[in-house]
Amino acid sequence: MKKLYALLTAALMTFTLAIPATAVKHYDPAVGHITADGAPEGTVYTDILVKLPTDDDNYTDFTQPPEVCAEGAESGQPIDISAESEIARYSENGYVSLSLHHKKAGTLCIYPDEEVLKMSSSSSASCDLIDLSIAYGAFKAAYVDGSGNILGVTSPSDTEYSRDTPYGFHTDGSSLTFQRHGAHPRTISLIVAGTTLVLISLPLITGYVLSKRKKRIKPAANASEGAKK
Repeated sequence: MKKLYALLTAALMTFTLAIPATAVKHYDPAVGHITADGAPEGTVYTDILVKLPTDDDNYTDFTQPPEVCAEGAESGQPIDISAESEIARYSENGYVSLSLHHKKAGTLCIYPDEEVLKMSSSSSASCDLIDLSIAYGAFKAAYVDGSGNILGVTSPSDTEYSRDTPYGFHTDGSSLTFQRHGAHPRTISLIVAGTTLVLISLPLITGYVLSKRKKRIKPAANASEGAKK
């Protein structure tokens, strides 16, 4: 019985620890994949906006312009975006371009079917999309033409959790979805809570089973001794 209890406990603990890891098992949270539907006519790319104060340590006046990249390439041809472009000067309600004003933002690559923005992140200095959402709140997106003019801005983002999609963003007209890979935190919490409850209950269940077993064994032993006499 003790071996069975130990095996059950080990299995449940392994399962519990594995659940949170599913959120980062396949996709890097420092890499944002951006797709767009319902973009205004003339849109060349979709820029992600973040509520980044100008006195923040990560704020900078200008990083680098986005690039049009061929499929599979990590760099391409810069488009005509400068510090004087409308998207670079945009700061409505504190929202600014993430790719143009965050020190740890890499070049925004514009591919035929999506855009990819990589944040500089390491184990000692984390700066991924999850960190950004915690630090600065909801994102927005701006539809931008080839000269840096803003053609439209979405409402603040809603967060969607999925094990089938990487980290990133999807626009649909005036709405924006922040996609987080993995299970919803509430789901993880319920699984962990349920597993913890089972682990706490196991000693009680084991004790109850053992007590019942002893009660069955004792009459049987007494009957055996009586038969011998």
